[in-house]
Amino acid sequence: MINTSLKSMRKLWLSLRWVPLLALATNAAAYSQTVSTTALQQLQQSATSAGSGSSVSTHTGPSAAPEDVSAVKLMPGSMVDVHVFEETDLDGSYRLDERGNISLPLAGSIHLETLTLREAETAVTAKLVSSQILNNPHVVVNLNEYSAQNIVVLGEVSSPGRYPALGPRKLMDVLAMAGGQTALAGNEIVIHRQGKPPDTTEVIHYGRAVNDPAALNVAIYPGDTVLVKRAGIVYVLGAVNRPGGYVMQEAGDLNVAQAIALASGTALEAKVGSIRVIRKLPDGSLLETPFDYRKFNKAEATAFPLRAEDIVYVPPSAIKSTLTRGIGILSAAASATIYTAR
Repeated sequence: MINTSLKSMRKLWLSLRWVPLLALATNAAAYSQTVSTTALQQLQQSATSAGSGSSVSTHTGPSAAPEDVSAVKLMPGSMVDVHVFEETDLDGSYRLDERGNISLPLAGSIHLETLTLREAETAVTAKLVSSQILNNPHVVVNLNEYSAQNIVVLGEVSSPGRYPALGPRKLMDVLAMAGGQTALAGNEIVIHRQGKPPDTTEVIHYGRAVNDPAALNVAIYPGDTVLVKRAGIVYVLGAVNRPGGYVMQEAGDLNVAQAIALASGTALEAKVGSIRVIRKLPDGSLLETPFDYRKFNKAEATAFPLRAEDIVYVPPSAIKSTLTRGIGILSAAASATIYTAR
């Protein structure tokens, strides 16, 4: 009887000793789940904040100096520190007024607009000498604050607008600031320099199919305007599988055979021996040039290059349409679908 009671008590003790461990495990699991849930919530909140932009701070303090401070041109609103060796009365910080001048004690007004720091040192030195204040001054001019000018980017870019610049930038950097070129961008970039007459421009030939480092490294200065021109459009009409207008992308060059290829080739009913190119001349008249596609396929003829607004017309074998006349083809081109490369 006693043995039976001892055995029962031992079984009870063995079963009870696991209760604290099970409770601890249960609490640990619950705590782990709570921690995981809290971490997940914090992660979601961080992701939401990042997605909404609430965690992005806007820096409103002074801008960082450009990589080459010596190339920065002083503009109205800029502030410079002028130091004249052993002449502490002339030392100080001076802000350029709306006319681009600073007023130096004893020397008076000095024009510094559009000058670099080294050129400003020369101008201050010359003023001190001409005013008979010092015979051989040693002047140092440093940049304290500066007002940035804008580079205007227009035309076929993703984000046209004004972009502040403190010094010269490469053309490739300017295009990158504007989000890059669009699918309709051509191979001509027109640059108007600040201070030049409106009709004085520079034309840079740059096509995305031709990697030209010299064109991409052209210097764009604050105050300049960059215009990315739209690519020309060639129309392919008539008996082709996908008639429409096609943008002269990449290098900006397109010949008759390439244009027909962009239109997915000729249709079964096409009269390939009577293809013609219709070009509108400056005086408004139309010039029709025949192109024998069969001879081209046999390497007996070359495909001549097209110009913007040219129309390649592939007639059907049985000509019954009003498109047989040049004026009818022009009307069809006006309503054609425009395709760009993907």
